[in-house]
Amino acid sequence: SVTLDIYDDGTGFDPSAAAPPSDAGGYGLRAMRQRVEQLDGVFSVESSPAEGTIVAAQLPAQRTTRDDA
Repeated sequence: SVTLDIYDDGTGFDPSAAAPPSDAGGYGLRAMRQRVEQLDGVFSVESSPAEGTIVAAQLPAQRTTRDDA
């Protein structure tokens, strides 16, 4: 598998209190989760106010053959 971890030492937020998606914009976390899950991956967000945020995506690695490339 391939894992991507993004660490942010900013202000953080309470994920359970995040505003629902709207046309005005937002975090984009829902779209990121959907994309990762479409690829049979796992997506997670850990954050706390004043503690920063960690966004992680783990995707299955696939080998390509010369015919696939």
